[in-house]
Amino acid sequence: MNFVRTTAAALALMTFASTAFAAERISLDGSGWTFKTTLDNPVPVEVPHCWTGTERWRHYIGSALYQRDFDAPSLKPGQVVRLHFDAVYDVATVWVNGKRLGTHEGGYTAFEYDVTSLLKPGKNRILVETNNIPTISSIPALATGNPSSVNNDGRITVVGWLPYGGIVRPVSLLVTDAVYLRNMKVDAKPDLKTGDATITVHAWAHNGGNTDHTTDITGTVAGLAVSFPHKRIGANADEELTWTGKLSHAHLWSVADPFLYDAHLQTTGDALDAKVGVRDIRVVGTELQLNGKTVHLYGANRVGEDPLDGLIESDATIERDMSDMLALNMRMMRIAHYPQPPALLDFADKHGMLIIPEAGNWNMSSWQMADPDIRQRFEKQQQEMIEQEWNHPSVIAWSVGNEYESYTDEGKAWTRDMRAFSLKLDPTRLITFADRYTGDPAVKKGSDDASQYSDFVSINVYGNYAKRFDYAHQLYPDKPIFVTEFGKMGEPGMHDPKRTADITDAVNAMKARPWMVGGSLWTWADYRSFIGGTPDNGIRSWGVVDFMRQKRDSYPVVQQLFKTELP
Repeated sequence: MNFVRTTAAALALMTFASTAFAAERISLDGSGWTFKTTLDNPVPVEVPHCWTGTERWRHYIGSALYQRDFDAPSLKPGQVVRLHFDAVYDVATVWVNGKRLGTHEGGYTAFEYDVTSLLKPGKNRILVETNNIPTISSIPALATGNPSSVNNDGRITVVGWLPYGGIVRPVSLLVTDAVYLRNMKVDAKPDLKTGDATITVHAWAHNGGNTDHTTDITGTVAGLAVSFPHKRIGANADEELTWTGKLSHAHLWSVADPFLYDAHLQTTGDALDAKVGVRDIRVVGTELQLNGKTVHLYGANRVGEDPLDGLIESDATIERDMSDMLALNMRMMRIAHYPQPPALLDFADKHGMLIIPEAGNWNMSSWQMADPDIRQRFEKQQQEMIEQEWNHPSVIAWSVGNEYESYTDEGKAWTRDMRAFSLKLDPTRLITFADRYTGDPAVKKGSDDASQYSDFVSINVYGNYAKRFDYAHQLYPDKPIFVTEFGKMGEPGMHDPKRTADITDAVNAMKARPWMVGGSLWTWADYRSFIGGTPDNGIRSWGVVDFMRQKRDSYPVVQQLFKTELP
């Protein structure tokens, strides 16, 4: 969602919250689309569509065209129509009836365009050009800051997971009155002594019409009646409104008791709905505390893909995978290197999981982090992620990257600046990043590394666990430490004694150190990749379940190791 931003043109790009319900939603999913790469003639496909999820285009990295015709909806006077994409991987340029609307970068977040003035009676045409080509300046970028990302011939490889391509999530038309709701943010701050909570509701309204309109926004949050003052909004302009109230005897959201309240805002012709939680997350000395209780929890990274459909992760796929992770006692995790589908965070909210979302900076070198254009791209995607995920109580912190050159001056500046940028958007959560340099010879004291700017230190560690944990604690003796990655690749069959021993060693070392708040295994399941070192079958065998979700010998061991008291 745009954050209190006035647009000068009716075709301005807008990001969009997944919790929105328009007066009318017209699905453009299913048949009626054609797909064409630069190597092929058009073929009929169904959207959502992920070309790298098919054998024919499994290894295709390049540009492709999607096209479909649709009938214009019947509109009442003053209504507006938005063309909404839940996600297109990775760079998408959109046309309607030959008019270029704009380009969106980032394959995991929603975006939309106002198309009211472009629609004509009868048939209309959408054309989407998308590409999945990673570059040294895209987000995520080709990693120049990690030696493991370079092939033996010196070529830099693509990101560690598969660069899926396509219109990977639903497409729809949203029909509302001229004034509609862009986004809402519900902040619930409990007083752990009194049991009450302060509820602050932010609403962002947009006037998509050509004349001034007055807002009329009401709703309920946690049973409290919410009413905003009337505001006059100019044509094609935005307005932010704020309401604050008190919730007595708040039922806290926790891992052991993930209680959710309903939040609903409405205006004439539009509404937003969300599930929200009242909880307190903070760092106290070397403890991470949820509602005043110390957190010691474990989880795993999950590469977002369906074994058959690629990045098209249906709600059923997510429910299946997350239910299995929950059965493994996986409750806290930096779950992936990119923003997550709404259904995954909904599951985490409902079942009491703690999630650390991350966007974009995957193994960047110092020069990449100093580049103004790369910084701007990251900030845009970070903002989209935050504004689309900030109502989820399961989200406890924002990560500003993974394994970038954090010991350099540029890495420190990145962390400091992106921390400030993220907190300006959402000051209610903690900030961290996945650090791989706490064991580097260049880092001899805490001020030598960017983890000095993290609320809690997150480290990626493979092997030599006790020594690495102790050294990280020596660098940051006053901060909690979470292991964002650990584990062992190999043993592609079901029998994996080396992996089992490695995980056991790591978790036992974490449990022996009270300042370690837990760890996130790399990974829950095997996954596809093009990166150097991947076996010929294209699958990296890191999981306690294989690519088809079959359980390895390590599965029951992890299930037992990860069992802890729930805060």
